[in-house]
Amino acid sequence: MFLIRGPPGTGKATLSEMINEKYPKAAFCCADDYFKNSFASPTRSKNSLKLSHDYCQNKAKTACANDSRIVIVQNTHMRKWEVQYYLNLAACYNYTVIMAITLYRFDVTPKTLVANNTDGLDYSYLRKRLNQWEDIPPTVTGWFLCPKDASYLQYLALNSLKALIGDGMFCRVFDMYDTDEVANYFKARRLQFCLAGYATDSLEMKEYYLSNIVQYLYGKCFTIQILGYHITLSGVSAIVHVNDIMELLMYEGKNNFSRSCDFSNFMNALGINDNPSEHGKTMAFKDESEPPETSTAILEEWKENEDISASKCSFIHLAQRSDDICDVGKLKKAIQLSLLEAADDKSQIPDASFIELDNGSKICRIKQNEWLVKAPMKVNIKTTFTGLYV
Repeated sequence: MFLIRGPPGTGKATLSEMINEKYPKAAFCCADDYFKNSFASPTRSKNSLKLSHDYCQNKAKTACANDSRIVIVQNTHMRKWEVQYYLNLAACYNYTVIMAITLYRFDVTPKTLVANNTDGLDYSYLRKRLNQWEDIPPTVTGWFLCPKDASYLQYLALNSLKALIGDGMFCRVFDMYDTDEVANYFKARRLQFCLAGYATDSLEMKEYYLSNIVQYLYGKCFTIQILGYHITLSGVSAIVHVNDIMELLMYEGKNNFSRSCDFSNFMNALGINDNPSEHGKTMAFKDESEPPETSTAILEEWKENEDISASKCSFIHLAQRSDDICDVGKLKKAIQLSLLEAADDKSQIPDASFIELDNGSKICRIKQNEWLVKAPMKVNIKTTFTGLYV
């Protein structure tokens, strides 16, 4: 879901046209289109403006309900509450959001906007609107998978879990002795992304989000590489190699407390916004005999005796035992500690550390109740670097 926002006269329509050219079957939703329809009054009033946004919201909801692959929403949306409806839709229907902001494309002042806008808006109105602008930092950033690739990765992870039935210790700890039981033990997470940056302090997160490197690489496509799976009694995560460019985007906030930078964050903290629960939804694993269709995944052979660099890894939280909302910060620390515990003094997890089971799978017992499974083949998947918005 592309959310195109910015002051009048900053080229939102031009950007929409560019995205529409790339995705001609996309659902396009814009409040201004209401006034182009025969049933609408061409006169803009408080009432007609409300009707125009109702029209836009209904069109977006219909597109999401009909599972449109791409949804483009183009409105001014100067404040967070103005865009909140679409963030709620994205959370409910599991859309990845890309904020396409036109404010930063040139030196925006009321004077330049008077010259550029096509609606005849005056200086005082535009100055007032500019003063209303709110940045909308995400709660985390990461590399997001499309639904088909997410399903394919879940299939591969489930097969690796089944392979652990060949390890007697795993069977005793999990009290599972048959591959048919494995699919019912964990619940697959609906939303899948590889974690890049996060902070509990929203002001820290905002500073990171507005940094030059994040803004430059935001919305771009990255190919990530899955190396294996980290498995505990509480969950399953894919281990992802972090290359040099991805490493520039990795971030962890320093403050352990939370400072809300706007009212909507305060509402989220009170639980009035249910989007965190929507993003954390789980579903039953699909126990399929054949791999599902994938959009971009490509399998790659391991080099002989190829190691895993424990210090250059992130993760995708694939499945969990409970229905609780995942604390990505705690999970990140736990996985980092586990990988480093399995590594040598050079932060490498040697291929020799893995035990090969009779079924050909390679496993490393990190602790009594933790396993690292080396994927039979590395998995390369195309993702989008963006944020998770609530």
